[in-house]
Amino acid sequence: MGVIYESKETFSIFTTIPEAIAALESRLKDASYKTQATVNSVTATTGSNIAVRLWGTSLPWGRKSVPVAMTASFTSTPSGTVAEAHAHDQLGWFIDAETNHVFKEEALRKITDLIEIARRSLQS
Repeated sequence: MGVIYESKETFSIFTTIPEAIAALESRLKDASYKTQATVNSVTATTGSNIAVRLWGTSLPWGRKSVPVAMTASFTSTPSGTVAEAHAHDQLGWFIDAETNHVFKEEALRKITDLIEIARRSLQS
């Protein structure tokens, strides 16, 4: 099963790609996300399929473990740098992934938070 919940946003920034990567990675680490940076992107992840499968979504620690990720890619253009953030769930296969309202609420909340962190750290 592929991605069920996702959000994409593209925006212009006024820093170089290395500066943008450093700023975003720092902000994501401060917010306790696991990060991995390359020359032109940053990927952040949080949550755990194992914890969700073990605890379910009726318990708080299971709910908080709904896994999501975001990749922010950067491209240089003549007018500056363009950042494209793509945040999505990493639920994998769950029989009720599309109908379970907790999966949807938690995934969308976390996706929104990731996009907001990217926007704030890159456009400030």
